[in-house]
Amino acid sequence: MSQRCVLRFGLAAFAATCIATAIPVSATAADSKAPAATLDLSGTWQMAHARRFRQPASGPGPIQDHPDHPFHDRGVDAQGREVNPTPLVGDWRNPILKPWAADAIRKTGEEDLGGHVPETAESSCWPAGVPDILNFGGPVYFLERENVFTVLYQNGPNVRKIYLDRAHATNLKPTWYGESVGHYEGGALVVDTIGLNAKTKVDRYGTPHTEALHVVERYRPIDDKTMQVDFTIEDPGAFTTVWSASMTYRRGAPNALQENICAESTINPVTGELFPIPVSAKPDF
Repeated sequence: MSQRCVLRFGLAAFAATCIATAIPVSATAADSKAPAATLDLSGTWQMAHARRFRQPASGPGPIQDHPDHPFHDRGVDAQGREVNPTPLVGDWRNPILKPWAADAIRKTGEEDLGGHVPETAESSCWPAGVPDILNFGGPVYFLERENVFTVLYQNGPNVRKIYLDRAHATNLKPTWYGESVGHYEGGALVVDTIGLNAKTKVDRYGTPHTEALHVVERYRPIDDKTMQVDFTIEDPGAFTTVWSASMTYRRGAPNALQENICAESTINPVTGELFPIPVSAKPDF
């Protein structure tokens, strides 16, 4: 049965740009115990630029727009006319991709070009997983209690737990957000995540991954108002190499999470297309 969802988003201002260097790091059992320091991540944070992972200063980086199809978000053109977003087409020729992953990105882009907007975590009401949750535009809260960071996101069923007092468990059963363990290092909160299922996508281009996905994030406040998030991705099932990217967040988003309803619907939230409600010709019980 084909269904879509209705989402209500609060208004958010996106501004500023930042050039960041991704720093490959990895968490160990010893590092994940007894944090030596703390960071003030209190308050509300919000992504400060377009919803794309940013290239590292050097080395392999994330998927970007296909050069033949640069993406333009919804907005106003030079003549003051409101314009709709263009199709989002990832560059499947990026050498970090294994052939099957490149093919998946190509097919997703072709669907969007053909007028069929691919489903995302937001439009399907599914958890986003890591690292795609870093792409969400709504406010983010970090709550630290008894060696556990709870990360709250405004959009959909997205909540993360980051444990500061343990190493990774053995024989993890894959889940939407896997298992995240963290420690403080060099003025940053380093988060190591494994045990992710393969139901999520890496980014907005529909980049797939396997259950071998390993994500290491480094949350580093630059000043009282700015935080940089550098991260590395490793997945030998989907990528030919380890690659890095970054995001920038600003403190001082709306002071409270707005009520965001994410529920099944027969309306495509992007195009407004109405899907007919399926009717069974005979009882299925």
